[in-house]
Amino acid sequence: MGTLINMSYLKDLVQDTVNEALKKKKDDLTGKTWNIDEFRKNCCRGKGDNWVRTFIFDEFPEVNYKKGGFVVNPRKTPEGKTTIIFAKEACEWMQKHQHEIDWNAKITS
Repeated sequence: MGTLINMSYLKDLVQDTVNEALKKKKDDLTGKTWNIDEFRKNCCRGKGDNWVRTFIFDEFPEVNYKKGGFVVNPRKTPEGKTTIIFAKEACEWMQKHQHEIDWNAKITS
């Protein structure tokens, strides 16, 4: 007696479902943190870290964690030197404010 279940189809369906779930989990930024390098590559088209600090962190002080923002230690201070960025909140803020950033701004020596 033949089987009523197409095992090949079932295997492919399960594999596709698992792959999709893993991709969603990987893409989910909930609870993830970035350093300045990851932030600038993911959200700032590779702008330099000094450019990001000057034209995003300095120009928009609301991004500072102390003011309810997504970046801890935007600049080195006696309180801390390591910049920590909450990835999900950073992406949401960048999406909302992308047109307010002067992407053509230049660092002057």
